[in-house]
Amino acid sequence: QLFWEKRLQGLSASDVSEQIIKSMELPKGLQGVGPGSNDDTLLSAVASALHTSSAPITGQHSPAVEKNPAVWLNTSQPLCRAFIVTDDDIR
Repeated sequence: QLFWEKRLQGLSASDVSEQIIKSMELPKGLQGVGPGSNDDTLLSAVASALHTSSAPITGQHSPAVEKNPAVWLNTSQPLCRAFIVTDDDIR
């Protein structure tokens, strides 16, 4: 499925006492693309890509993905704009 992350939208993790665990904050340079993109969906996509592949995560390099992600999508990368991790992001 092309936009599988959408199925996870609105779901949250919880601890054993059923308290919702706050989602982590993403770096400012990491921005999602595609229909209805938000931080939680992007976090799911990036976490999945890191977990299932040993390839580097670079994002979508085609500027045309903004216009029509269904056509210009690199399926081996999460639905986010191309990005570079800086030392400040790591800190």
